Amino acid sequence: MAIQIKVTKGIPEEGGSQFFGSPAVPAGWEDSFEDTVIFLCQIRLADIAALDRDDRLPHTGYLYIFLDTAQEPYTPVVRFSESEPDTVIDDFNDIGEDFAPLTEGWAMSFLEAADDSDGIRLFGKPSGWPYAEDAPELLLQFDPLASDMPFLSNVDGYAWLFRERDGYTLHIERT
Repeated sequence: MAIQIKVTKGIPEEGGSQFFGSPAVPAGWEDSFEDTVIFLCQIRLADIAALDRDDRLPHTGYLYIFLDTAQEPYTPVVRFSESEPDTVIDDFNDIGEDFAPLTEGWAMSFLEAADDSDGIRLFGKPSGWPYAEDAPELLLQFDPLASDMPFLSNVDGYAWLFRERDGYTLHIERT
């Protein structure tokens, strides 16, 4: 089973699950990012605990996904924290004109979904996987056309974040 992510434009609850905007992070993280890194999302794992029946992630703490934009494809920076965030980094994504629209937050809510459903979701199989070999383990599927969020809005396809043995990879598939 996958977990569908519904997004709503607006200021998310501080420390809540969200795409873009101002991340709420543990103290000490605010100066640990390169200038080329953007904030993609944070997931309060308690928000998905009841839907993660296969225990693919811890059910407490926070999962953070950042992207280093220094080269394409962007390099995922995935972090986990067991503690409650206590520091909000305003204007995190204000690193240049291309990313300025990503300073607005989008709140997340979660629903059960089919493993091969379209849209924005955690887990399952990548929608429209065009290759003969099986896909690596999917952590996040981002479908730019499934919302009005400005990230990758010029891509008619998917951005997939895969969890692999030696880390995470981002794959953007244009259809």
